Amino acid sequence: MKQVVAANLFRGKEAVGGRLHFEEQQMVFKSHTFNIQTGETTIIYTDIAGVHPRKTLGLVPNGISVILKNGIEYQFVVWNRKEIMAFLKEKAGIQ
Repeated sequence: MKQVVAANLFRGKEAVGGRLHFEEQQMVFKSHTFNIQTGETTIIYTDIAGVHPRKTLGLVPNGISVILKNGIEYQFVVWNRKEIMAFLKEKAGIQ
């Protein structure tokens, strides 16, 4: 799998464009600087409780939800979501 992929992360109603970096122990979303909301979001693989497919705008099957053990949910739009979901589940040790 690629170590860096283009992605959007929903922060409220804004789909923040950027890149997902898959590192050894964590993934890091780094936003593009031209977004309204910028910055980085780090998710440690062992903190992940679930990874599920989702539909963007309820229609387009290109999203994933990453749910942490503390209940926080991150919603991403990505290409190759099946591959990314399988990778995250393996890293998190979940089915």
